[in-house]
Amino acid sequence: MKTYTCIIVDDEALAQDLIETHLKKIPNIEIIAKCHTAMEAMSVLNQQSVDIMFLDIEMPDLTGVEFLKALEKPPHTIFTTAYSEYAMEGYELNVVDYLLKPIRFDRFFKAMSKVLELLKEKEPQTTEPSAEKTSNEYIFVKSEYKAVKITFDDILYVESMQKYVKFHLSDKMVISLMSISSLQEILPQKQFFRCQKSFIINLNKIESIEGNLVVLSSRAKVPISKNLKAGLLKLVDRNGLI
Repeated sequence: MKTYTCIIVDDEALAQDLIETHLKKIPNIEIIAKCHTAMEAMSVLNQQSVDIMFLDIEMPDLTGVEFLKALEKPPHTIFTTAYSEYAMEGYELNVVDYLLKPIRFDRFFKAMSKVLELLKEKEPQTTEPSAEKTSNEYIFVKSEYKAVKITFDDILYVESMQKYVKFHLSDKMVISLMSISSLQEILPQKQFFRCQKSFIINLNKIESIEGNLVVLSSRAKVPISKNLKAGLLKLVDRNGLI
């Protein structure tokens, strides 16, 4: 899990210490500064990136509200104050939460859960290898009393033969006892398309679409059902050129 940076801006040392104590109970949070004034906080923000800011509203010289209004790109901010009447103004400034002093840990934890959820939403999403089959995967199928390896990239198309399926590969054919429907559930959907009741094609092997026929790289022609053609064209027309 990523570590998030945090600063505490409060002119009261005891208030800073309480927030720091609460933060130590939450993993992957690094306190990079404890500031007594808005000017100190501004110096920190100008020098490094900060993810979370705890900001006291009542401070000398420049209040927390005035300071936040002056920032072009503020961190995710949680207001802290002893006065509940500031709550509405805080929400108008799009702060994540508003904590009333003295801050209880249960309320503090709720505010931190909000801000961590917002930070996670900004992180780039990664796909786990198991979540979606990739093009270089394979399966083993039973054929002529042997377990035969079928690499997805080698499949041109698959043809249903009642209780069997025939794999038309780049260099051979393999027949296996299984239904085409069960095979459809195994093959990665981003790479394969069932274009007709009896045929599944490898989208990467399409050379052209001529009427209701798909011409593959082997020059083999596979029929497309009329009601499925629009779906196939949508898959292959990534740039909206057709």
